[in-house]
Amino acid sequence: MEWSQYLRPVEEPLRYSQRLSQAVSFPQGAIAIAEALSREPQAVLIGYPYYWRNQRLYYREGITRLIRRRLYSLALISSALRLVDLGDVALNDLDEAPLRLVEELVTELLRRGHRVIFFGGGQEAAEALYKAVQAQETPFTYTLIDKRLDLIDPLDPLEAPARTYNLNILRTPPVVWPTYLHVIGLAWHWVSPTEEDLLHTRLQVPYLRLHEVLEEPNRAEPLLRTARLISVDGGVIRAADAPSVLDPDPEGLPIEVATKLMRFAGKGYYPDVLHIANFLPRREGAERTAAAFALLIWYFLEALLTPEDDFPLPDRSNLEVYPVTLNTPEVTEILFYRHPGSGRWWMNIEPIHGGPAYLFPCDLSHYRYAVEAKEPPLLWYQLQT
Repeated sequence: MEWSQYLRPVEEPLRYSQRLSQAVSFPQGAIAIAEALSREPQAVLIGYPYYWRNQRLYYREGITRLIRRRLYSLALISSALRLVDLGDVALNDLDEAPLRLVEELVTELLRRGHRVIFFGGGQEAAEALYKAVQAQETPFTYTLIDKRLDLIDPLDPLEAPARTYNLNILRTPPVVWPTYLHVIGLAWHWVSPTEEDLLHTRLQVPYLRLHEVLEEPNRAEPLLRTARLISVDGGVIRAADAPSVLDPDPEGLPIEVATKLMRFAGKGYYPDVLHIANFLPRREGAERTAAAFALLIWYFLEALLTPEDDFPLPDRSNLEVYPVTLNTPEVTEILFYRHPGSGRWWMNIEPIHGGPAYLFPCDLSHYRYAVEAKEPPLLWYQLQT
């Protein structure tokens, strides 16, 4: 692959003892990149220093430079950690479809078995990343961590495509089936009535509202356990911790909760692509926001090094079973499963319209609800599509 047409190398930062920079290589040129990737790094990092506005791309070098400076000054997680930083993706705003290069680059990296951390500017890049994951022709889950749903065409055309990328994703003809969407962190003051109706009728996707994540962050873990693509809008973090984002908001996730979600993502079974977006260093607090983005990446990497060995065996013999009798016409019993080592839960889903039963990640709250209410939890109904 001709890497140079896709990438703009970055200068290697100063290396400090026992800092994350010790674990990273910054290859330049096709031979150096091929050699670095052959060492089987835990992750490949790519910066995206762009925003799309007024029908064109705007290049802002500081977006990724500030994040890298903070990231590589953090502590070295482990001497076993190996990372490759390929620099920034190089897009041509004169190209009719400039984000096609993102799709092609990430498609090739995934085909070679690499995990990608894609960070920086506009969240419209999520559409290209989605297509790259789809190109692997494997059923997957796309988990969005965002306070908005970004499904409705904007009134202001200047907002496009940043406000419609999820609409475009859902309009994309499926390459494989099933493809799931999970949403974490929705702030209801940003969700329109039309979007709410879509969420509860046509989409029927598992989601958590912002206040639910704040009350009990562990409830988000099941929605990240099987995700192959995780896209994080930096605006979901409260403005006090990340003021220099596209849409700063006083209500949001504290950085301590946001990093916990990244640990859940890193401990998932298939975290192929982590996308962290919407850093905009145009106002006060750019350094603080870059530090927040760096922490998200650091905690994701830390979790990658300590995965949970609890994937359900075909006969489920590595799990404890908890049957619950219900008083509902749709289903009279649900089987819940728990791994004794990790403590993670699953719910047995038997489609009422036919089809094979399967396990779906859940948590203790779903089991408790079924026991106390004698009816299936909402998640069970959301999966009956």
